[in-house]
Amino acid sequence: MINPEVLEGSSQYSKAFSEAKPFRHLVIDDFFNVEFCGRMLAEFPSFEDRYALNEMGQVGGKAVRTVVQDLGGAYSELDRYIQTSEFLGFISEITGIPDLIYDPDYVGGGTHENRNGQGLDQHVDFNFHPGTRWHRRLNLIIYLNPEWEESWGGVLELQADPWSGNTSGPRIAPLFNRAVVFETTEKSWHGFSPIHLPPDKQSLSRKSFAIYLYTKDRPLDETAASHATVYVPEGMPESVRAGVALSELQATDLRNRFDRLRDQLKFLYERETNFSTQINALQGALSEMAKAIRVPLQGYAKFPNAPTGYWPDGWVASNFSMTFEPQRPVRSIEMNIWVPENLESEQVLDVEVNGQRWQHFVARGSRSTLNLAIKAKPAQVLEVRISAQRSFVPAKVSASQDDRNLAWKLISAELTH
Repeated sequence: MINPEVLEGSSQYSKAFSEAKPFRHLVIDDFFNVEFCGRMLAEFPSFEDRYALNEMGQVGGKAVRTVVQDLGGAYSELDRYIQTSEFLGFISEITGIPDLIYDPDYVGGGTHENRNGQGLDQHVDFNFHPGTRWHRRLNLIIYLNPEWEESWGGVLELQADPWSGNTSGPRIAPLFNRAVVFETTEKSWHGFSPIHLPPDKQSLSRKSFAIYLYTKDRPLDETAASHATVYVPEGMPESVRAGVALSELQATDLRNRFDRLRDQLKFLYERETNFSTQINALQGALSEMAKAIRVPLQGYAKFPNAPTGYWPDGWVASNFSMTFEPQRPVRSIEMNIWVPENLESEQVLDVEVNGQRWQHFVARGSRSTLNLAIKAKPAQVLEVRISAQRSFVPAKVSASQDDRNLAWKLISAELTH
């Protein structure tokens, strides 16, 4: 399906990809067998409003078909092919990214058709697959436009930092059977200027097929918190200057820019409101969960409130406290604890129970029994406070994502009546 000459040029493509600026990318002309690419164009689905809803739920100038398997013909063949080791192996070879994964859902991908007036603001793409949580690594776009002039707009632009106003970077015309592959990172800004077709070309549209590839893992220094696609609205066109009358085309362009900016602000406002509602619900649930946390204390006792500095998996922070009311007379409290090897030296615990104080030492990587001889009557409130002199954060000493400040682990606790 891929042009044999393209397959033979993998080494030169690999070098070009790795050296490209402002981020790694590659342009390959005559990517597919020309007959097959012609079938893709001939069988390209017609534009339908139901597939052209934008992020605001409005019918726009871009139609996307993600259920590629249902398009039949060339697209069914293509869907089967891009799952093969030949295709995925070739893309891995030229990009240096191993173990690439095909997305059967084509989230955000599939056929893209952009009509006259449509543009795409500079953006970085979402970085995790919403269903599988795979890392998004590559975009591969095949253009299907036998007739296209750069002056018509719709030219793919790769930029280093649109926030700074630096718009310099490669400009790639969406020509027939041209493939563009580029990495998906927090710096892979891309988009295209609005399409302005001449009067005798109004029946044309910008057609392409997009494939997004993933991996289960990626280097930590390339990994960011999960986010949706982030757009940077276009600024004022250079052609708009004081004292110069606007043409109808310039006025239309400005209106479209402000409309897109307003729509994006509305979308972000609604998303923030939705996030705030979810966060409030989660905070409420976490608060209820925190109230339900109990130390695994064996014996006859009631807990008027939840402990502090304690997690359900038994780990304890630098400062720990628990309050309880024994229901029978108490002679002592026995706590079995473990101290991890990650500490700089032995652990020192300063313990206080209703004014009585102890100091307990535990070697790194060791278990120990802390026996607190204390007498208490039924219903007498007892408060145990333990302050640890040393702690560590797993995420700082290993590949763990655990960013808690941990001091020791409570194995068990028991009251002696």
